[in-house]
Amino acid sequence: MTTLLDVRIQGDSMWPTFHDGQILTFCEIDEAATLEVGDVVLAHHPLKKDVLMVKRIHRIEPDGRLFLTGDQPDPTSSEDSHNFGPVAQSNIMAKWTG
Repeated sequence: MTTLLDVRIQGDSMWPTFHDGQILTFCEIDEAATLEVGDVVLAHHPLKKDVLMVKRIHRIEPDGRLFLTGDQPDPTSSEDSHNFGPVAQSNIMAKWTG
């Protein structure tokens, strides 16, 4: 059975694609799931264990880690892999169903 999660966007890091307060539906995945560049994912923040973040997979590193970014055109307005580096796929808990 597939588990669906409704998540409310907080902040503007995914603007203009998604807006603050918008609710997105994600499908839970496991570590064997296939992820691709361009996928929007729900991930555990690598430095703040209690924080979940919605980001887009910008690139997949040769070692399999994922470089996650917000869609905000101003790169300083999104806390993402520009700040904390690529994350392990095990940090990804769900993929946007849209």
